[in-house]
Amino acid sequence: MRTVTCGIGWNGIGLLALLLAGCGFQLRGQAQLPPELAVVYVQSQQAIGVPPGALSRKLSLLLASNGVTVTRDPTQATATITILNEGSGRRAVAADRFDIRRKYWVGYSVAYQVTLANGKTLIPTEGLSANRALLFDENRVLGFEAAQESLVDSMTDDLAWQIIRRLQAVKS
Repeated sequence: MRTVTCGIGWNGIGLLALLLAGCGFQLRGQAQLPPELAVVYVQSQQAIGVPPGALSRKLSLLLASNGVTVTRDPTQATATITILNEGSGRRAVAADRFDIRRKYWVGYSVAYQVTLANGKTLIPTEGLSANRALLFDENRVLGFEAAQESLVDSMTDDLAWQIIRRLQAVKS
């Protein structure tokens, strides 16, 4: 019997680690949020979307997983993140020669602001959006709907992380 080895070895793994570290790559750890965000109330003024308020819920979970206390009582909060509006949509961008729509853009957008308990605006109203392409196959209509839901879920994750990164960058 003959064994085949990969040939990378410890030297190759070490070189790979150095290359990744040199290009700035690092695993996403816990967010370092300002102390003013120790206790946060996430308020959703308008829950439009599929499902309604998906980003608001994901943001609350993400904050909690990053060491922030998310409260249901706004009087206990040191800061309030107000989701002014959020929603998703879809539009056709390409059709075939029989005018059957084959490609769609699926988008999700959010507008939010952050205020401190003392009334100071930490982040004025900002908008974020994400979009993805989705191909349509008339033989897989149910799969199309499931793919759209999956894309919306992915976009809400991305937007929640964008808000977290924006909160990390804020100087009070």
